[in-house]
Amino acid sequence: MRSFHIALTSLALLACAQLPIATAPAPSDFDRALYHARQNVDAGNYWAAERLLDEFVRTHPDTREAKEIAFWKAAYMVDPANDRGSLAAGIAALDGYLADSAGWYKNEATLLRRTAAVAQGVAGTSVVSSSPSPATGATDTVVVVSRSRDQEIAALKEQLAKSKEELAKVSAELERIKKRLANPSN
Repeated sequence: MRSFHIALTSLALLACAQLPIATAPAPSDFDRALYHARQNVDAGNYWAAERLLDEFVRTHPDTREAKEIAFWKAAYMVDPANDRGSLAAGIAALDGYLADSAGWYKNEATLLRRTAAVAQGVAGTSVVSSSPSPATGATDTVVVVSRSRDQEIAALKEQLAKSKEELAKVSAELERIKKRLANPSN
């Protein structure tokens, strides 16, 4: 009977005890701003995403998170689906972000910048710029030179003319060799 009273008392005490409730930490303002900006980007509303990110920077000036917003704005600028963005503006924004040596997204920004520079070259515009590599500290220089169609045609015509000149010289030399072989006494 005594053990029954002990068990009953233990149950009564356990029933009165309050267990801590496990709750997930509330997302920070930064996390919420990025989440809502991403929702707008997914919906194709880059203007609203930019406004949300600008508002975060305005309401949280001089914070580490506000500095990191520069990466996201630059990333959204180079997004091909963004009619308001451009590769040149996105590359400039990424260069600005990369100038700060302590960015959270430094590796991603470097990769994105290189990719945007190549895309810009493929698109037919030119860019010459340098950015320090976060891994080595060395400066990576990207040089993409593009020419207009007329410039390309002119260059190809010039190359063709040089090739014709060289072919004429080679043909003349072959003729000279043929004559010499035909008349070995000379």
